[in-house]
Amino acid sequence: MTFLAVAKDIRDIKGPLYFPVNYTPLIIILCALFLTGIFFLFRFTIKRIKKKKKEAIAKIRLPHEIAYEALEALKAKGLPLQGKIKEYYYELSLIARHYIEDRFDIKAPDMTTEEFLFDLKDSGSLSKAHKDILKEFLNLCDTVKFAKYGPTQKETEDSFNAAGKLVDETKQAEEE
Repeated sequence: MTFLAVAKDIRDIKGPLYFPVNYTPLIIILCALFLTGIFFLFRFTIKRIKKKKKEAIAKIRLPHEIAYEALEALKAKGLPLQGKIKEYYYELSLIARHYIEDRFDIKAPDMTTEEFLFDLKDSGSLSKAHKDILKEFLNLCDTVKFAKYGPTQKETEDSFNAAGKLVDETKQAEEE
């Protein structure tokens, strides 16, 4: 092999090869991933909203259920046996007033007894018998709370029963 034969065999280096860049598959894959993420985020949000709605519906209780629970809690405290008659009547009248407010949409807790009974007189939501029971009940509660009247054990029991009777006779049906 001669020098010329070797020189013919030597060639110059080739430049770098450039491949045409095609971003289309990459864009399609990224768009698919983005849309999939949006879909799952939307689905998760919808499920969460439905779950919260179900929980909210389950938590809604009727006014008479709340009143019964409050009456039982008051009974369990045993305030009359501890000599806390004034506190007992205060809580008992609040339970009745909150029940009236929740059941008939009358702002009972924010009014004095006289204002409340005056507004109730024009209201057709309670029957005359229920209005009389409520008037007698609230007047006894006020007498104990403000006039330092000491009720007997029977009067205390009658007051509790009057509040329970008011709730029993005016409670709304479960279907409402």
